[in-house]
Amino acid sequence: MMSAAPSSDPSLDNEWKEWKTKFAKAYSLDEERHKRLVWEENKKKIEAHNADYEQGKASFYMGLNQFSDLTPEEFRTNCCGSSMCRGEMAPDLPEYEDLGKNSYLTPGRAQPE
Repeated sequence: MMSAAPSSDPSLDNEWKEWKTKFAKAYSLDEERHKRLVWEENKKKIEAHNADYEQGKASFYMGLNQFSDLTPEEFRTNCCGSSMCRGEMAPDLPEYEDLGKNSYLTPGRAQPE
């Protein structure tokens, strides 16, 4: 009897191994299959997007990166928890100050053309 769960594409085995090496990825046996399937799905999306880019339908090119084994939910949970990702300022930065308000800047001058 065959399993209903999707299986990975064996033609991508070498590329998967190279990607894991490049980004120092190591998984438990249980996690490996899930991460591989997510990576393959993201790879397909990237390739479809880049086909649109080649046809002038998109303005940027995409590639595999260290996050290619994450679902959108995993990315938001694992990578967007930092204050910088949420748009908050780091606590050790100085307070905002309008330098023009306190005459720290000289007025603009007409520039010769």
